[in-house]
Amino acid sequence: MAPAPEAETQEEAEERQRNYEQQRKEYEQEQERKAEERKQQFEREQKEHEAERARREKVHKARVSKFDRILDKAPVMFSAAQLRVFLRALVNIDPYTFDDVAEQLAANDENNQQTSEEILLSTIDGLPDDKLTGFALRLVFTGHTPIPRESEIDFLTEAEAAFAPPQPKKTASKTAKAPTPIKATQKNAAKKKTAKKQVAA
Repeated sequence: MAPAPEAETQEEAEERQRNYEQQRKEYEQEQERKAEERKQQFEREQKEHEAERARREKVHKARVSKFDRILDKAPVMFSAAQLRVFLRALVNIDPYTFDDVAEQLAANDENNQQTSEEILLSTIDGLPDDKLTGFALRLVFTGHTPIPRESEIDFLTEAEAAFAPPQPKKTASKTAKAPTPIKATQKNAAKKKTAKKQVAA
């Protein structure tokens, strides 16, 4: 309420009081209106949040169902298309894990500005089908080429046993022809001579 002037009549004082009461009433109404608007806004946001949560839950259930279906239909062996998708997903989990591979692939191009992920994905997309398995092995086992510590598993040796077991060395000696006994040769020669004599006679 505005302070009273020094010379104020009764009427002026009452007018000032009425103005104050009117302003206070308008202020309270404005506060109530804003409070109601905030309440309605909050309720709208809550409804939107609930709707979004329900939508996300539905989408999530559908994706879990899709994932389970993929696992149920998992093949004994990957086709080229399946292996390509698998490798792309593997690289995307954490491309920094495969920095060494990306550096090897980009070694010949010093001006390459691609990220590790971009290098790996473009390589996978450009590989012929018959090279995908080899790339999968490169991707997984490049990090295991250093000599392992005593407490570490030597995955490179395990991979060699599984994918490229050492072949037994071929012996240099050729299989010798079994020698014909001398007596048998002499008997055969005698038989041939007798047969010739009979033909001549």
